[in-house]
Amino acid sequence: MHAQACKGRLVGHDYDATIKALVWTGTPALLRMLTGADVERFVPTEFASIRLRRPDMVAELAGGGVFHLELESGTSPDIVWRMYEYYGLISERYGNAPVTQLVLRLGERRADEPVGIFHPNLNFRFEVRYIADFDAGPLLDSPSPDDAVLAIQCKCDDIRERVRAILARLATLGRRDRNDAANRLLTLSKLRKAAPVVVEEVRNMAVQFTLEEYPLYDEAFAKGQVKSLLRLIERRIGSVPGHVAERVRQGSADDLDRWFDAIDDSRKLTAAELDAILDLRPN
Repeated sequence: MHAQACKGRLVGHDYDATIKALVWTGTPALLRMLTGADVERFVPTEFASIRLRRPDMVAELAGGGVFHLELESGTSPDIVWRMYEYYGLISERYGNAPVTQLVLRLGERRADEPVGIFHPNLNFRFEVRYIADFDAGPLLDSPSPDDAVLAIQCKCDDIRERVRAILARLATLGRRDRNDAANRLLTLSKLRKAAPVVVEEVRNMAVQFTLEEYPLYDEAFAKGQVKSLLRLIERRIGSVPGHVAERVRQGSADDLDRWFDAIDDSRKLTAAELDAILDLRPN
């Protein structure tokens, strides 16, 4: 049971990565729903000192203001401290300006969702919203196909009708963009246990789609798994040695699942213990 939950978190990071890619490449309707304004421009999200910190998205909004978004589908016990750390880094870059922070949660609502840090000498809060509470209308009406893909996560009474509406929107795209978007839809549909519906409706479409066999699908999925594991290793030991990163990138899908389970179970990890988990032999 525990191993399955851990694997679910690894796959969850793939959902996060898929939606992060959509947000960065073109979801104006979603961002307008989250911020209440248009994004003026995206901001680089690398903060390097002792280690590299990379928020999911930072943007300057039309009319002023700085907005920080984190995407979460799995359980992340350290989310409140990451948000706190990101707030300081982002605010400092903008001359100590206030930052609006939001965690957009994918999947089911959690009763124990953390929303801040409340200590005697520290009171810090951010907003948490669930994409399942959103109306899909603005996303489906958006000129951006990436917004339409995200509509699979919004509230819905009839998932089959929702899939049909999204595919109808994607059918207007060129072949390569159409297949790329359809595979991202397939990835995100797994969160709603709707992947079989997507596959079935794709087969019924007059316009041809290619799922899974599309060359970028497996490549993107593998990259997402690797990125998730490297990020977890960084959290456990503070940095990722070069030989460890190389080993992770060479791992099979089964290796990545097994390594993620072992590392996720270890709240504290030494470099030697990490090498043992990854089957690295000392020189």
